[in-house]
Amino acid sequence: MTHAPLKILIVSGTPDALNSNAALRNHVGEGFRTAFPEAVVVVSSHEDGLRQARALKPDLALVFGSIMLDSSDFGPLAEAMRRLGGKLAFWLHDDPYEFDMNARIYGMADAIFTNDRASLDFYPPNLSVHHLPLAGSHAAHWRPVERRAGPDLFFCGHRFANRARLFGDLAAHAKRLGAAMTVLGSGWERDSIDGVTPMRLPGSALPDLYAAALAVANVGRDENLANRRFAIRPSTPGPRTFEAAFAGAAQIMLVDGLEILDYFEPETEILLADDADGFAAQWERLLCDRDLSLRLGRNAQRRAEAEHGYEARARRIVDLVFG
Repeated sequence: MTHAPLKILIVSGTPDALNSNAALRNHVGEGFRTAFPEAVVVVSSHEDGLRQARALKPDLALVFGSIMLDSSDFGPLAEAMRRLGGKLAFWLHDDPYEFDMNARIYGMADAIFTNDRASLDFYPPNLSVHHLPLAGSHAAHWRPVERRAGPDLFFCGHRFANRARLFGDLAAHAKRLGAAMTVLGSGWERDSIDGVTPMRLPGSALPDLYAAALAVANVGRDENLANRRFAIRPSTPGPRTFEAAFAGAAQIMLVDGLEILDYFEPETEILLADDADGFAAQWERLLCDRDLSLRLGRNAQRRAEAEHGYEARARRIVDLVFG
């Protein structure tokens, strides 16, 4: 679909001081600029969003990220967009973990995009709500797939109970296989599991480790902040699935649903496991066949470049909001 040149404002839903995902808004902006090179695209912090809207007079203001905090007041931005005649959309990336807080925007949104397909059915039927997974950035995440000289198994992420159980179980498999895990992130206890180190990594360092590791563990989170009303079980993989694919990682994903099949082909682009034993079996395949790791990474990278960049998500937003 062809569109006239647009003015687009992308605003974080959370103030930067409390926003651990602030860098993602720049990837969204990059996606819009790539998809619509004639558009004027402005990327803003939450704090500066209203001023930017009044100055730019955008056709679309897209609030991106978490909207959970009471201090994030979207009323003035919604009023400004009504006066300007533009559209106000929200791309929520913390469904279903914060789903109960979404009602605060129902009366002001022209469109809502949810990162999680399972959450779609729980929105009021009169709203314009669409499923839109997060994505990867070629500029930030792409790496050449050349060799695997890094960890045998790499994971970086906050400690949640389900992750601790998995890596605790995998520690025994690692000894049996003569291999090592490298698990980094916040919330972990030092020396609790062999291979676990409680430390944060800057996001810019992750693609290099994804590309260097023989295997990259893909394990979602199992902890809610505001999801009591419906207790929705998430279904859509998170952004690191796509970011790691852009880096050419050979991912082993612990799954409890089949939506991943919509994004990557098992066995040729990603390996799947149902439990720790199955995960260890997939890991052992890569330890025995290092070329398989490279083939998986290259295939996943091609798929991500073709379908799972932020420019593809930007086109879908514009088609649904203005089409």
